[in-house]
Amino acid sequence: MKNFFMLLVLSTTLVFAQENSKWSLYGGVSSMNTSIDENTTNLLGSNLGFGYKITDKLSIGMGLSQRGFTGENGHDDPYCYWDEDEERICFDIEDDSEEDEGRKNDRSLFDDGEDEWYGEDERYGEHEMSMRYEGIELWMSYTLFENDNFNLWTGPVYSVLYELTEEVQADDFIESITEEIEESDFGLMIGATLPIKNKLAMNIGYYHSLDEMEFNNVFIELNLFL
Repeated sequence: MKNFFMLLVLSTTLVFAQENSKWSLYGGVSSMNTSIDENTTNLLGSNLGFGYKITDKLSIGMGLSQRGFTGENGHDDPYCYWDEDEERICFDIEDDSEEDEGRKNDRSLFDDGEDEWYGEDERYGEHEMSMRYEGIELWMSYTLFENDNFNLWTGPVYSVLYELTEEVQADDFIESITEEIEESDFGLMIGATLPIKNKLAMNIGYYHSLDEMEFNNVFIELNLFL
């Protein structure tokens, strides 16, 4: 899907780009997080897309974008992994019984004890988990203020999330799985564009989701006016 999208972007901009083109290309990085849990930390993401200026103040565009966050889970939380058949298996590592009552999984097949599996360091069972969503976003921006030094804008964003990658790190153990999803996200962004040189500029902005996951991204991008 990414390759098809990039082919569409390049072919469209090559056809319509002219000397005084209203098209632009942008790409950059995002510091991603969510507001649903105060214990989460930022995850680095990326943005890539194009924009089209409808009027002097109104622009639209679409691009590839990401949502996500990183969190620390301790031994109070259930631990999950995926078996050979890609089925999700979960255990409560504080449960010393041979069978986890919540999911009826045979603990003896999983490990020989919580100390041996998780190590004996001071974290005692803590593991880091990251969630990364891949999406195609549609956006619109309206210029609030503009002068020779910067351009202040805001507008809505709607994203179709099509892929989720979950990664768990515990001691020297790393487990990752990627699956196709059909979800969406919508919210508002606000930012500024600062000219650098000729047709090159820099975008700095903040996105806040109004959906149930409450994603928030701080992003910085290079913007090339064609």
